[in-house]
Amino acid sequence: MNFSTVMAAAGLLTCIFLAIRMCLSPHLRQQLDARLRRAAWRLRDVGQGLGTYLRSRRFKKSAASQADAAIRRAKTAAKPEGEWDGNVYRPKSFSKDKPRKPH
Repeated sequence: MNFSTVMAAAGLLTCIFLAIRMCLSPHLRQQLDARLRRAAWRLRDVGQGLGTYLRSRRFKKSAASQADAAIRRAKTAAKPEGEWDGNVYRPKSFSKDKPRKPH
């Protein structure tokens, strides 16, 4: 089935639908239009929800891999010289044994 056949079939179906719609009473035409509008809204919402889901999944995977890479880098980083007092780290360069000149 080539593109021109598909387009011809779509055009024929559109013409048949419009002809049937013209034969309906105004009240039935309004009901049909309202139902089609609601169906289009639902279809749009489903498409947006699917897109949001796929995006969030991709972002979660990316965030997890970046977190793993950061943890690996932190584990393999060189440990600085100094001492810990509880959760306070004091580097050796801050020791009071060696007075430093400010200038």
